[in-house]
Amino acid sequence: MALTVADLFPEAEGSERAWIHLGWGSRKETPKHVAARILPTLELLQDRFGVPSVRWQITVGKTFDLQKELPVPQDAAALAGLIESPRQRDLPDAEVSTGTLKARFTLFGGADPESGKLFEFEVEAGRSGPYMRNEITLRLPDGFVFGTPGKLAALFQRLVRIWQPETAALESRESLRAVWKRRDELGVRRSDPRLGYMNWFSLTGYGRPPFPLHARVRAFPDGTLICAQSWNAGSVADLYADLQVMGMMHDMPKVQVLAPPPNDDEQPHTGMKEHRGGS
Repeated sequence: MALTVADLFPEAEGSERAWIHLGWGSRKETPKHVAARILPTLELLQDRFGVPSVRWQITVGKTFDLQKELPVPQDAAALAGLIESPRQRDLPDAEVSTGTLKARFTLFGGADPESGKLFEFEVEAGRSGPYMRNEITLRLPDGFVFGTPGKLAALFQRLVRIWQPETAALESRESLRAVWKRRDELGVRRSDPRLGYMNWFSLTGYGRPPFPLHARVRAFPDGTLICAQSWNAGSVADLYADLQVMGMMHDMPKVQVLAPPPNDDEQPHTGMKEHRGGS
């Protein structure tokens, strides 16, 4: 069964039922490095709507002037030329960088060139220096097709491979409210990583969970994939409480230290088997 966002999150109403958030600290990257991450992301997302003849368009800058909307170049160097900020161009060796220009990528579908918008997201990355952080949020429309649960996990893992974040989470409005409520009940008054139904914690930023979790856990050479035991907001809140007790819910490092990424087909780390709560 090809599950969509609306199928997986039926309790939510209106727009923005769910989203995938990826975050990392200071990480200096050239516009070409960022472009090389954007292009496979577009390829990964463009077939999620069952619509023929899809096409990506890009607008760059704070105002997103639609009259300046352009087709997305297929070459990383050409795309880098569009998103490079004046500071990156003039001071390429500066320790502090505000990153690339903010770029909006919009997916259109259908044979008619005036066809409606299917999906859009924004990228502004390569920020480095004190108090500089990077993040991307993919707000998923109702018609976004996950496919099977296994394909959803593969999509999530592929996004992690492309962007190499410290943390990533598949969240919904319900899971967010449930985590906030549990945090208040625990008396926690501090910022912490985002947490949802499916989560990523990098090895260099968070290590491994010190004890077995009542959750689905798979360890990879560069981090750990942790999924809530059940597909509901209450289970996400329970996972939050467990990770809080284990000391995993701390701020990400201010400067990211990247672990070497494994190959896409590399199996989970053999030093930690998959654990399913209750088994």
